[in-house]
Amino acid sequence: MEEQILRIFESYREVNQVFFQLMTKAAGKHNLTAPQLIVLRVLHEQPAIRLSELADKLFLGNSTTSGIVERMAKAGLVERARTPSDRRAMTLTLTGQGEALWRETEVTRVHMMRSLLELSEADRRELDRLQHEVLRLLRKSREEA
Repeated sequence: MEEQILRIFESYREVNQVFFQLMTKAAGKHNLTAPQLIVLRVLHEQPAIRLSELADKLFLGNSTTSGIVERMAKAGLVERARTPSDRRAMTLTLTGQGEALWRETEVTRVHMMRSLLELSEADRRELDRLQHEVLRLLRKSREEA
């Protein structure tokens, strides 16, 4: 039983590692880190997000996320603004330069990941189903622990 669990764990770990390597390579072509590339995506999809929400989406702590955002702000890619309703809270948005860089990375990102399209539609649906089931089971275990 432990061996079966270990095989599943190792499979996810290996897939995650290769994804991160590809993201790192794609980001590097645009003088970014993989986490910075992900920040570009999140802020492109959800402008005016709070730092804590961004950290949740990155699966990182607030302080780590804050450091990433600080470097991106210094590079002119991200803008921080106080919220009118809560002057202590900050929202993050991409600058024009950040949006342009996100669009510029598209060709690289698609090129690096296009091999995934070799999966048939049925395989993609099955993979999605299995991943959701694995997440459900792991979350259940986490709650019971």
